[in-house]
Amino acid sequence: MSNATEADIQALIAELKVLRADFAKITEIVKDTARHGSEEAAERLRETAERGWDEARTRAAGLMEEMEERPVQSALVIFGVGVLLGLLVGRR
Repeated sequence: MSNATEADIQALIAELKVLRADFAKITEIVKDTARHGSEEAAERLRETAERGWDEARTRAAGLMEEMEERPVQSALVIFGVGVLLGLLVGRR
């Protein structure tokens, strides 16, 4: 793969790690809410969820723009990510 494609894959992997961390935070907040039932925890959950969705929308918009600018390279990146995910899921 080209350096640009590899960089795109690495950027996508980094973004997925950030998203995974955001979901972990949301999970912790949900657990906290279930344990304590406080309105403060519920408010933190709403704020975190809103920030997560805003971040996801922003990244998705940026990704779509990039895909439109470089469709062939984007298709190769998507294919590479699919192969990686297939290898990871296939091992389980």
